[in-house]
Amino acid sequence: MRGVNRYIIIVVAIVIIVTASTLAATLPQHGSATRDDRVRIGFFANVTHAPALIAKANGIFEDELRGYKVEYKVFNAGPDAILALLTGNIDFAYVGPVPALNSYIASNGSTKIIAGVAANGAMLVVRDNINSIYDMNGRVIGSPQYANTQDVALKSYLADNGIDANVINAKNRELLLLLANGYIDGAWVPEPWVTRMLRYGKVLVDERSLWSDGIFATTVLITTDDVIDGKREVVDGVLRAHTRSIEFIESNGEYAITLIEEIAELTGQRLDRDMMNDSLKNMRFTYEPMQESIQGYYEKGRRLGLITSDIKIHDVFYTEPLENLKGIRNNENIKQ
Repeated sequence: MRGVNRYIIIVVAIVIIVTASTLAATLPQHGSATRDDRVRIGFFANVTHAPALIAKANGIFEDELRGYKVEYKVFNAGPDAILALLTGNIDFAYVGPVPALNSYIASNGSTKIIAGVAANGAMLVVRDNINSIYDMNGRVIGSPQYANTQDVALKSYLADNGIDANVINAKNRELLLLLANGYIDGAWVPEPWVTRMLRYGKVLVDERSLWSDGIFATTVLITTDDVIDGKREVVDGVLRAHTRSIEFIESNGEYAITLIEEIAELTGQRLDRDMMNDSLKNMRFTYEPMQESIQGYYEKGRRLGLITSDIKIHDVFYTEPLENLKGIRNNENIKQ
């Protein structure tokens, strides 16, 4: 089984390298991604992207980007969002930290993390008859997607503990059904799927326990150098909206209702309010870049062979606009 897994990793790595080279060759020329008055923002319709959903629902992006037409694109998977960003079909993307790293590599360094979004909220949920990680030997464990953030976290944890388990990849909703029907023994998933899976199991590992400060990045905000260089005022406006949304979340205890309504509008699925509140208790939202956490995921991915290039983590970030905005906010607070 291990030999087969190594073969699969090698084959997939080759595919990723070829795809990355193709994408880099098809990147739009400088400035072409923002040559009109549109600002296109991509995100997922789930709780880990709450700041984007809240900003959309409350018209915050439109308020901070007057003179521009804001368009929203909802994605179901990180690779789809990254592909749209790299081919100039969106200007900003809310994605997980590992897709953000892969985007930087695939684009030859022309995408950047400009802010943090969400932290924590990912856990390993297992069936009730599993009481230790060592009970996972030979078991079947799921993650949402090959080489995504939860997949890297799961495989790194198994490798660190010498566990030989069978990892499968499926969509979160499919993992829920597989766990409920006993076809898998556990899954490493983000909220709200952690909370939903607790009907059929228990938390074996809360990923917070694996980080020294108990904080790890779940979602970050990225854009391209074309947008940064060609429309700096758009970057500033998106960051103003993004930080306003997070501040709204921090100050408004009823934001879960807005979140439920927005997700229902986009997906047709209405989450239970108590379940939503329980999910949100396991998360925090922050615009801080969480660079230490991104470094950690990069190191995990390199050890596993799921991230195939050497990079300097500080080059993945462009936080000057965010730092400028924080300075302005601090000065305003001092004057008040």
